[in-house]
Amino acid sequence: MTDGPPLLETRDLVKHFPVNRSLRDVVRGTPPRAVHAVDGVSVSVESGTTLGLIGESGSGKSTLGWLIARLFAPTTGQILFEGQEIGGLRGTALRAWHRNVQMVFQDPIGSLDSRMRVWQVVGEPIFAQEGLRGHALRERVAQILPTVGLPPECLYQYPHEFSGGGRQRISLARALSVNPKLIVLDEPTSALDVAVQAQILNRLVALQRERGNAYLLITHNVAAVRYVAHRVAVMYLGEIVEVGSVRDVLERPVHPYTKALLAAVPVADARRRRTRYRITGEIPTLLQPPPGCRFAARCPFVIGRCRTEAPPLREIAGMPDRKVSCHRAEDVAEIAPELLLAPAESPPATEKAPPSGSAG
Repeated sequence: MTDGPPLLETRDLVKHFPVNRSLRDVVRGTPPRAVHAVDGVSVSVESGTTLGLIGESGSGKSTLGWLIARLFAPTTGQILFEGQEIGGLRGTALRAWHRNVQMVFQDPIGSLDSRMRVWQVVGEPIFAQEGLRGHALRERVAQILPTVGLPPECLYQYPHEFSGGGRQRISLARALSVNPKLIVLDEPTSALDVAVQAQILNRLVALQRERGNAYLLITHNVAAVRYVAHRVAVMYLGEIVEVGSVRDVLERPVHPYTKALLAAVPVADARRRRTRYRITGEIPTLLQPPPGCRFAARCPFVIGRCRTEAPPLREIAGMPDRKVSCHRAEDVAEIAPELLLAPAESPPATEKAPPSGSAG
């Protein structure tokens, strides 16, 4: 931790996507509705560190990443970079700021222009920021490619000539081309096989040590978060429900949703296999989020207060550097070992259904 402000900080960040009203809605006077994709999220990323962001599909992880990269404008809330508010940046000022924050998208095929050669794809941010072109631009790109494990000889190839891992390396080279301080990684290994995933993750760790980049790693892969990240935030239906160090959160989860998410991760050793306790109920709609805790309809520990009063993201006594959004956090934390771990002598007799949406 540094004494100054974090590299990146969001404060009560909100993004609502308005839903188009039909003629029937207009005639009936139905009020406008919106999808509450991100609702009051506050996170921070320190320089040279990695924050992992995990949660089910549809929890708002990618939307939050796009907001931080300023590919979406927030509905309300603040985004601070090195202590400075960047929400009001527009035009030339916003383009200059993008040098500090770059993004690697989930689908390298869709994010790479198939009509452009490698030197053009990787060099595009350099041209936009510095105006470099021609031979000088190709030389700069040739120096960048080896840092992500690609030979300079592939300058004139097209993205479709590479494997999935090669295309993702091109995406990473493009993100690194202007030496950003923060890279948003949106599912960077989801389309790759296990061996290539390991290569990409090793490369990310090595680059962070060499360059001091910070990462926001958005992923379903808990193993990747455990290996790459320093801190982890768990997101559910547009809200952060738990945040803390990777070791603490993954080894001793407190929020009931975090417990369910981690219990769904396959464990090879039967002696350490987690009990997949049943979560019932329907996932609430983001068009009309329910009052109180958004996980209340599915939570096995729910009480009446949960259905009416939204729990704040608060610190837990006896757990430094841990915040949890749960009214019963202290109680649930105490009963975690009995619920999550099967006896070492034998695996559980019955296998209960995991929550919808696997964590890995």
